[in-house]
Amino acid sequence: MDKSRLEPKAGNVPWQIEDGRLRHPVFGNRRKWATQWARPAGWWSRTVRAGTPRMQREIQRIVGDVRRDLE
Repeated sequence: MDKSRLEPKAGNVPWQIEDGRLRHPVFGNRRKWATQWARPAGWWSRTVRAGTPRMQREIQRIVGDVRRDLE
């Protein structure tokens, strides 16, 4: 992951998600935080890897549509 492309406030969120946890303020209250767990760890990269071919096909389709509209 290219951290330079993340929003500055993102911090370690991508790595936390990959580890299977996400810490966040409760309903925006920055004095009260909660940790949510997603198991198994690594679920994010496996999900993205499995969906990459479909995402690439969809992007190619959309770019083709836009290209045809511009011609």
